[in-house]
Amino acid sequence: MTVTLLIAVFGVFAASVVRGFTGFAFGLSAVPLLSLALPPNRVVPFVTVLQVLVGLTGLRSAWRLANWRVVLGFGPGLVVGVPLGLLALIELPANHVRLAIGVLIALSVVVLQWRVRLPSQPSRGVTFAAGLLSGAMNGLASMGGPPVVIYLLALPMDAAVVRASSIVYFMFAAVVTAIPMAVRGLIDREVLVWSVASIPVLVAGSWLGARVFERAGARYHRLTALVVLSALAVALIGRSLFLG
Repeated sequence: MTVTLLIAVFGVFAASVVRGFTGFAFGLSAVPLLSLALPPNRVVPFVTVLQVLVGLTGLRSAWRLANWRVVLGFGPGLVVGVPLGLLALIELPANHVRLAIGVLIALSVVVLQWRVRLPSQPSRGVTFAAGLLSGAMNGLASMGGPPVVIYLLALPMDAAVVRASSIVYFMFAAVVTAIPMAVRGLIDREVLVWSVASIPVLVAGSWLGARVFERAGARYHRLTALVVLSALAVALIGRSLFLG
């Protein structure tokens, strides 16, 4: 228990530094890091609880600025997708889930480099698909960000509105994902202990990452995010294929 807790705290700290520097990618960084040592069916509930806690901190400031039409439009797909991803998390062997997470991250890195553009009011089918894919990735790996981030960045919206809409959506998505996890017993006493113990580390890592960003300058921001995510994808895929 003690060793597992130390590994979890270190993984959260490292992911928090990445999030503090890049402004996103907590789940994308935390899940691969923790999955290198822990079973994914323990990592994903743990990260989901932390995402709820992180979401609470920024919800108040984002509430009025968010584009609620867009955020609520993701809802139906999210609700359908989460149980599908959760089923895969429970039924698939740990290494298969690690491989899936690694592949999803690698694909996300590729897609995040595209310059996709959407009309101000995309079709319901496109919105539902983005919510569905995000929900499935959230249930499987607590990393449903890429589909929604790509969607929001492709809309003709002010950056502040994009950021606020992201904060509200990810908070909503974390809660929707946490409920069935709790019902299925995936969020248990051990996960809650990890979460409480990690809160100070989460805050410290985010602060350190933000300070590094202030010193390094914005020109390294996107490059650092892509390099870190690429390295995590390679490490996770390599572990699932060669280390068993």
